[in-house]
Amino acid sequence: MTYRPLTPVSAPRAILLAAVAALIASVLLLLAAWGLRAYIAAYHPTPDANIGAGMLLTALPVVLAPLLAWPLLRLVRLPYPGLTALISVPPLLVLSFAGMMLWVEVDLRMPVDSAYTAIDPLLTSGAVDAVVLAASLAIAALVTSRMHAARHAREHGAAG
Repeated sequence: MTYRPLTPVSAPRAILLAAVAALIASVLLLLAAWGLRAYIAAYHPTPDANIGAGMLLTALPVVLAPLLAWPLLRLVRLPYPGLTALISVPPLLVLSFAGMMLWVEVDLRMPVDSAYTAIDPLLTSGAVDAVVLAASLAIAALVTSRMHAARHAREHGAAG
């Protein structure tokens, strides 16, 4: 069942609601990634397992973010939450690739003894993922909220 409010959602409110859902999803994904990393470090300390885990932890947010965004978008009462999550997938893929390339470039250019290297890489990549998810959900929320506003205008403009 798709939630649709009675009145259209403004563009700034749609962006804000999408950002809230993205922040919640990013925190949950980061906690899941930390848990998975702790499990692998405790039970599979071999370097080969850690390389595979790094690849998995990199792909985890991109794969799970749209699935996790749908119930969160329902929770914040954005119109068409399923469609919004689905529309966010193409920008999420493009922005995730660009964000990861930027993150790798910044990571490689930081001096070894800088304060940046003391920060957990999972946390910095999680911050990139949060920004990427917020941007892609905001784009999708703008599309679906404008669709909802147009449908509301058609239905109530014709009735009035």
